Amino acid sequence: MNEAYMHSEPNQSNKGKRRRLRLLTFILMSFMCWTAITLWNQQGDLNAKYTRLSSIQTQLEESKKINEQLKMEITRLNDNEYIEQRVRKDYRMTRPGETLFITPMNGE
Repeated sequence: MNEAYMHSEPNQSNKGKRRRLRLLTFILMSFMCWTAITLWNQQGDLNAKYTRLSSIQTQLEESKKINEQLKMEITRLNDNEYIEQRVRKDYRMTRPGETLFITPMNGE
């Protein structure tokens, strides 16, 4: 009877260890799957945000260029000679006594 007891006790002990090991393995595998899925999703979100950031930086650079051009135009508009050139060019105005010749452009 002692021999039977001695043989049966290690089997139950091993069975319990195996169950705990399987449970621990299952928990670790579940955690690793959750981590992998989370990292995959975050990588996709990160790529989308990098693309959006690149687009916004391009828009910012264009806006800065336009802003600089407008500042330059404001500075020029304080000069009377520049205003006179713009009026002559844009509105085809002339000084008294001047004759304006308009040449047709190609295709018009």
